[in-house]
Amino acid sequence: MLTAMTTNLMVESVEESIAFYTQVLDFTLVDSVKHQEGYLQFAILEKDQCLLMLQERRNLIEELPALANEKLVPCITLYLKITDFNNQYEVLKDTAYMTSALHETFYGTREFSIVDNTGYVLTFAES
Repeated sequence: MLTAMTTNLMVESVEESIAFYTQVLDFTLVDSVKHQEGYLQFAILEKDQCLLMLQERRNLIEELPALANEKLVPCITLYLKITDFNNQYEVLKDTAYMTSALHETFYGTREFSIVDNTGYVLTFAES
C-alpha cells in the first residue's frame, strides 16, 4: 500500500530554492539540514498539505551516485492542480518567469507554466 509520494528536487542552492518557493509560491519551510560547511543541504517545504523536498546537488549525488552528472539539468515538471487559479495566475504572471501563457488544453483544462530558480517547470492547472 502506497502511503505517500513526495518530490525531492536536486538543486544547486537549497537557500535560493527556499527563497523562490516561500516568496513566490507561499510555501512554508518545515525543516532543514545544514551541511558541516554551513550551507543548507536539505529542506522540506509545505503548502496546503503538499510537501516538497529540496536537496543540494553534491549532497544528493553523494547519497545516490546514480544521479551523478556534470551539470544540473532539470528533467521533470511539476503539475499542480489548484483551486484559486485566477488569483494565482494574476500574482505569478508579474513575479515569475512564464514559460507557457494562460491557455486551455485540448483536454479541457486551463493551465499556465512558470520556471523556478533552478529551471524546473511548474504547471498550474484548473479543471
